[in-house]
Amino acid sequence: MKKVKTCRSCGSGELVPFLSLGRLPLSSTLGADQLASPEERRSLEVGFCKRCSLVQLMGDAAEDSPAPAQPEQEGLLERLMHDYRLGSHHLVLALEGSSQQLMRQLMQAGVRVVYLEPHPERSKAASSKGILTRHERFDRHYAHLLREEGLQADVVLVNQMLTYSSDLNGLLESLAEVLKDTGSVVMELPYVRALLEARQFEHFTHQQQHYFSVGALHELVRRHGLWLQRVEPLSEGYLRYYLGKSRQVESSVGWYLEEEQKLGLTDAAYYLEFASRIAAVREALMALLTELRARGRRVAAYGANLQGTVLLNYVGLGREVIDFVVDSDASKQGRYMAGVHVPIYGDHKLLEEQPDYLLLLSHQPSGMARQYPEYLKRGGKFIVALPYPDILNTPLGHKIQIGT
Repeated sequence: MKKVKTCRSCGSGELVPFLSLGRLPLSSTLGADQLASPEERRSLEVGFCKRCSLVQLMGDAAEDSPAPAQPEQEGLLERLMHDYRLGSHHLVLALEGSSQQLMRQLMQAGVRVVYLEPHPERSKAASSKGILTRHERFDRHYAHLLREEGLQADVVLVNQMLTYSSDLNGLLESLAEVLKDTGSVVMELPYVRALLEARQFEHFTHQQQHYFSVGALHELVRRHGLWLQRVEPLSEGYLRYYLGKSRQVESSVGWYLEEEQKLGLTDAAYYLEFASRIAAVREALMALLTELRARGRRVAAYGANLQGTVLLNYVGLGREVIDFVVDSDASKQGRYMAGVHVPIYGDHKLLEEQPDYLLLLSHQPSGMARQYPEYLKRGGKFIVALPYPDILNTPLGHKIQIGT
């Protein structure tokens, strides 16, 4: 793996490595036929830029990491229709991973939508629903072609592309080229402050290269003639950002920038402290599960996703500690967690085996309580790993002593 020496945003050499999760597998699950073959692993190290505050991988991301498909976006349709008064004379340029439901709703309101989607399955699905789709990747070259075609957008939906793009400055330059002077770029990104405060280290993966604070995004967009005009909080630790070419900056931007300054998000010490807390979480979780196993208790886990794979591998939780993993996604059942080779089963396995404890890998206890009430009724208990390992004895999340 080639280690990054300069910041991908500002080019500074003032990168401070603050978190190392070790050599992690690049995939999240394996088939039975893959267990005997060597797995591809790569060191995962995260750094902080002292000049522009961008948190980023210290190595290259996994090849061909696509931006994730965007879920239904909270209140965005209403915001776009009310604030921008979109109609038939407006153009919305939707970039890869955009919500197909949102695009169809815009089209039903008479708005012209052009969708750029390089991934074949998404492109085909969008076309089949009547969305004008171009099987193209948005980059400097294609932005120039759009400009020559006379296509400049009133709104560009960028989604999470900045977190996955290997060319941040190229992407921002391209956005500025295709955006009208009165237009707006809309993006929704995981907020690095929320991630760090919840100690969600498992969200640092080989697939995602950048983790933005408001300050880091502000520094990036200003270099390309864009202004961060509005910031809105969303659920699940996300923020929605509005960018434009005019300096019409709302108070929300200044509030976030001031808060980050007060909390220390512009200082490397903040991130180094986070790393020390994560090391304590790993030790505590391993100690808790080892003690439970020593007392004859059985432990399973829920969540065969990428974050669950990171957590299990970083802590070192294999089949000697975790009996099996449960996941409701049928495509993952019958497979194994990469790196640790713990088998994955459907929901039925939890009630068939009735393990004493269920370790939740990146899932909320309240939602799990609604999904598995019978497991809890029979005496099963949840274990949460983050922000610090705890055993819960009710759906409300009350702590109990180990061994009770």
